[in-house]
Amino acid sequence: MRHRCWLQGLALFLLSAGLPRLARGQGFGLNDIGSCAVARAYAATGAPCHDASVIYWNPGAASTLPGLSVYAGGAGIGVNGGFTADTTARRYASNAAEAFPPHVFLNYTGHLGDRAASIGVGAYVPYGLTSQWNSDFPGRFEAQKAQLQTFYIQPNFSIEVVPHRLSVGGGPIIGHSNVELDQALDLSQAQVPGAPLGYTFGLFGIPLGTEFGTAKVKGAATTYGWTFGALFRPVPTVQIGARFLSALTFDYSGATASFKQVPTGLTLAAGNPLSLPAGTPIDALLAPQFTSGGPLVTQGVTAKITHPLQAEGGIGFTGVHHLLVDLDVAYVGYDAFQTLPLTFTGPAAGLSRALLEQYGNSWAVRLGAEHVFGDSATGITARGGVSYATTPAPPVTVTPLLPDMNRYNGAVGLGIPLARGCSVDAAYLHVFTEGRRGRVVERTTTTETAAELNSGFYDLAADVFTLSLRLHL
Repeated sequence: MRHRCWLQGLALFLLSAGLPRLARGQGFGLNDIGSCAVARAYAATGAPCHDASVIYWNPGAASTLPGLSVYAGGAGIGVNGGFTADTTARRYASNAAEAFPPHVFLNYTGHLGDRAASIGVGAYVPYGLTSQWNSDFPGRFEAQKAQLQTFYIQPNFSIEVVPHRLSVGGGPIIGHSNVELDQALDLSQAQVPGAPLGYTFGLFGIPLGTEFGTAKVKGAATTYGWTFGALFRPVPTVQIGARFLSALTFDYSGATASFKQVPTGLTLAAGNPLSLPAGTPIDALLAPQFTSGGPLVTQGVTAKITHPLQAEGGIGFTGVHHLLVDLDVAYVGYDAFQTLPLTFTGPAAGLSRALLEQYGNSWAVRLGAEHVFGDSATGITARGGVSYATTPAPPVTVTPLLPDMNRYNGAVGLGIPLARGCSVDAAYLHVFTEGRRGRVVERTTTTETAAELNSGFYDLAADVFTLSLRLHL
């Protein structure tokens, strides 16, 4: 039975290792790393889960694990969100697909003299974003689709500095990220071919929001960072933990931009300023823009996105038999995300811009608990937790790209033994929000305010299901 469980664990590890390109999630930050941690509503730093996911949640605690440990699995994230316009009261539902971020961790603990020490590695998804809207959404000229897929690989070393009392650990981070940004092109803002600079189709009476094409930016980047954690036991029933994950800046300097024409079916009226015959198709005038020699052809583009630092600390209590309680406070340095620069290096250089984000920092409070029914080695573990996280997005930056808002999380889960040293963890977490006012147009200057730009109400809810296999040898 135990041998079979290890085979299942190896299969799940190989499956998870092959899934990094599926790692997507609603929101810039993802915490769905390990089913035990999710079941506690992410309270897993002060009193870490007894599995190899401590490599992420508290790298210093890895040396407290026995022998060889494997923890592998994934999460399924379903999002229900939308935008309700002030003027029409119509709700436009988002159509983001379900996401499946994987996680896998391996850790081996031995001894250096009289001190436990461990080496390990983790692969997980700490940041991700999927935001996608239908073709009739009025904010598609701001963002039709935004997808960020970031995968971290973390080698880890941990050692007991004071045996059975204080352990520390950490290591380098290797981050790989893929980004895709799609948006519609507005004809009213487009330059009229052959006309003086600044002469747009809007001067012909073309209304705002007339789509004539789409733009897609895709790129990938790899960069490096580091992490550190510590676990301190002042008395046997109390644990104090902390962790730090550095910021990583991804430079998508090799990205590409591609464009596609969308038919408008519009024609010029008689007496038009271009002195062309009445009935001349506007689409024919625009077609050369999308062919060789025109500005809207495939070309290079550069972009930079900083994945912010994370800092978390907490305290755990185990003074009641078979009961653990953990209270954590987390901080994420989103103030590093001030602009999203997009610089076209080909004939569309005039479309280059920096999206104004001006994020602040985010705080979270997390409370989790677990209770073992029966023997600690063979009993079922019930888990639960609640947490609250503040949004880093200011009122003027609630956009189709990322309509972020304060979040309340409630979670439950179980740990079920399958054989000696082998168990499965399952968790369900629901994300509650109150919704938030936001905009569907681009902010072009820092003087524009939320009162001027916000034109509707974004709503958001999400469900997270996770499953992980835990192995100890």
